[in-house]
Amino acid sequence: MTPERRRDRFAEGLALVLASTLAYGAMPIFVKLAYAGGAGAATVLSYRFVIATALFVLMARRAPRLPLRSRLLLWGLGVVFMSNAIVYFKALETTPASVVSVILYTYPVWVTLLSAAAGLEALTVRSAVTVTLAVSGCALAGGARLQAGDARGVVFSLLASVIYASYIVLGSRFASSLPAEASARHVAQACAALALPWAAAAGALAPPRTAQAWMAILAIALVCTIVAFRTFLAGLARVGPVTAALVSSFEVVVTMTLAMVFLGERPGPWQLAGATLILGAVLLQNARRLR
Repeated sequence: MTPERRRDRFAEGLALVLASTLAYGAMPIFVKLAYAGGAGAATVLSYRFVIATALFVLMARRAPRLPLRSRLLLWGLGVVFMSNAIVYFKALETTPASVVSVILYTYPVWVTLLSAAAGLEALTVRSAVTVTLAVSGCALAGGARLQAGDARGVVFSLLASVIYASYIVLGSRFASSLPAEASARHVAQACAALALPWAAAAGALAPPRTAQAWMAILAIALVCTIVAFRTFLAGLARVGPVTAALVSSFEVVVTMTLAMVFLGERPGPWQLAGATLILGAVLLQNARRLR
């Protein structure tokens, strides 16, 4: 590959990850609107992935079938993503979207640590400093919620961050050589296969009763799943896990802005300070790439 083509491919990857950043950043808003419309986490997740999987299958009617090993790897990746989705949606049940967003987007730091553990990136002193900054940012952003007795929401948000970081590293390791469309389709299939039994066990398979809930679920399925999955996996294959996580971390800005406009959430000074520390940690960790 020529240097010019390598640069073009990297630029394409950045644009794709940026598109996924905007799509994922809007998801907490749609989730909160679905909850306000009477739908619970299990209902939203099951309908989200069933709708997305059906559309993925329709779009791939003539696509070649992947080898069994590749399909198993992608389904395994879907299990990891579904684990992240469950704890993330549970966090949004009790915690403001902006707070969940700030804590969740420590994941670029965890990506760096996991990449080092997997031998994909070297661990440096800078990494230790960024972890300290990110954890401090989490403490500031989540402190007010802990004082309000919302420990579960903070824990779920942080757990979602670590699981999502695992998803990014594993996706870079096992899905980077596969077509993004096929990867997204198989991840969604695994999520649907897990979401349906969970919703059935929770008695949450009944269709939502309000137009608001349906509109929010459709937006989550189309924008935050189909568009976000395909653009993120395609961008990840071009720029790698750490750079993808760096760009994606600015989802927090998208979410906080949309939460203020559409949900009336106003982040407090400690939350803003925490967000500043977390974004600072991400920028510090990736200063070389930015240069």
